[in-house]
Amino acid sequence: MKTTLLLASILLLGQLHAADPASAASELEAAASSGNATAQFQLGRAYFRGDGVAADKAQAHQWILKSAEQGNPDAITSIGYFYSQGVVLEKDEAKAIEWFRKGAEAGSAKSQMNLGLMLRQGKTITLNHDESMLWLEKAAATDDPDAVRTLGQLYFLGDALLMPAPSKSIPYLTKAAEAGDPASMNMLGVAYREGQTGTIDKEQAKAWFRKAAQLGELKAQSNLGHILGVESPTSRDRKEALKWLLIAKEQGEATATKTYKEILPTFPPALLAAAQKEANKFLIIARSKSSKTAASPEEKQHANAANPHE
Repeated sequence: MKTTLLLASILLLGQLHAADPASAASELEAAASSGNATAQFQLGRAYFRGDGVAADKAQAHQWILKSAEQGNPDAITSIGYFYSQGVVLEKDEAKAIEWFRKGAEAGSAKSQMNLGLMLRQGKTITLNHDESMLWLEKAAATDDPDAVRTLGQLYFLGDALLMPAPSKSIPYLTKAAEAGDPASMNMLGVAYREGQTGTIDKEQAKAWFRKAAQLGELKAQSNLGHILGVESPTSRDRKEALKWLLIAKEQGEATATKTYKEILPTFPPALLAAAQKEANKFLIIARSKSSKTAASPEEKQHANAANPHE
C-alpha cells in the first residue's frame, strides 16, 4: 500500500481571520516576540503560507521551533514535518520520527498518525509494524478524520507489513465514508459487494459506489458501471451504467477503458449516444468545479491509500 505522510495541519489549514491580515500578522508577531507559544506557532504558519506576510519557510521554521521548544504539540508535529519532507532542514527520517514521537506522546493525533506511517514506510530506518499499529490505532481512537481514514484503508488494502484484513477495516471505513471520504466510500462499496462486511449487500454497494462516483472517485465510477450491469444487455440500468463507465474511461481509469473496448460492439448506437451525452454533462460540470478549486488559495492535505481498489 502506498500512502503519503499527512502534512502538519497547522502549516496548511487556517488563515488570519481579520479584515487586514497584515495588521493581524503584526499583532501576532508582537505576541510571538513576547514568548507566547501559541502566537509563535500561528506566526510560523503565517510565514509558511504567506498569510499577511511574505512567504518565508525559513522564518516559519524559526517561529515554529520556538513554539515547539515550549511544548506546543502542533508545533512539535510541524517540526517533524520539516524533517520528514526536507523543507528548510535537510531531510532526516530519524529526526522526523524523534519529533513525531514527542508530539505523539504529548497527545497529538497528527503526530501519532505520522509516526505510525513513518515506522512502516521509512526508507532509512528499521521498520516496526507493532509500534506503527499502536500509534495508528491511538490516532484513530481520537476520531481524527485523517487517522480514521488511514487506518481503515490500511486494514482494507494491507501493505508490505500487513496482510489485508477487510473485516477489521469496516468500522473505520464506515466512519470515514460517512464523513465524506470518497476513497473510503468506494472501499466500503467493495466490501458490501464482496460480503466482507459479513453479508453480500449489492444495494448498499451501489449506494456507496454512487456517492463516491458523484464525488469524482474513478474506481467507484467504474465499479458503479459494472454493478449496474453495463455488460448485461438485459440490465434496466444499462444507460446509467455506461454513463459511469464512460466517465471513468474518459479520465483514464484502466478497468473502465478495457471494459468499454470489449462491450462497444454490443451497444445499440442510440443508447450509446444517450449515455455519452450524460457523461459529457457530468464531466463538464466536474471539470469546472475542479478548475475553481485549483484556483483557490486554500491548500489541502490528506493521507489516502493510493492503491487501486477495485
